[in-house]
Amino acid sequence: MTESHLRVSALALLLAASFPAHAVTSTFDTDAEGWSAQGDVERPLTWSGTDGNPGGNVFIDDLTTGGVTYFVAPAQFHGNFAGAFGTQLTFDLMQRYPGSPNQFNAEDVILQGGGLTVVYNTASNPANNAWTSYSVPLSATGWRLGNLSGSAPTDEQFLAVLSNLSSLKIRAEYQTGSDIGHLDNVSLVPEPGTAVMLLCGLGFIAFAAGRKARPAG
Repeated sequence: MTESHLRVSALALLLAASFPAHAVTSTFDTDAEGWSAQGDVERPLTWSGTDGNPGGNVFIDDLTTGGVTYFVAPAQFHGNFAGAFGTQLTFDLMQRYPGSPNQFNAEDVILQGGGLTVVYNTASNPANNAWTSYSVPLSATGWRLGNLSGSAPTDEQFLAVLSNLSSLKIRAEYQTGSDIGHLDNVSLVPEPGTAVMLLCGLGFIAFAAGRKARPAG
């Protein structure tokens, strides 16, 4: 078996043994659940018991002084989330701004862990004054290393991030000018069993390929 096959097999076995037993979620129905704001904010992240999708939500006012504002996840979203590989990170966003749209592009989701940073660009920005639901794949496909111009990560690199997740950020600012970003219903690891089956199958394929490639005798 080659070194690459060994690494993939080992990661698959680690995944099978370590995935969280249930989803980690923030619905913001009673408070901000430890979320915070980062960037050019007008004031700290604010919780509201109404206007969510449904129920409560959190929102961030943008200062319009440059930079990009992000929702920053609390400690419950840190740790070993290798079991999330192959599932989805889901959340709802809404932006509110006056006048005409003047949108800009930036990293929409940022994950950090294991000494690596991976970023994701969603297909579209959230609607103005209406909720938009997102499902971001938790596998290497579609992600970039460092920034949107970076190279694509390998599955091994993406698993390294998930297995030691230290930061999760979701973009809160999309408009050049005054705007407010709203967040609701964040969920990580909705179907961990699916990921276990996927990675265990990957490990088996790697093992079988290694045996097939072994010289006779």
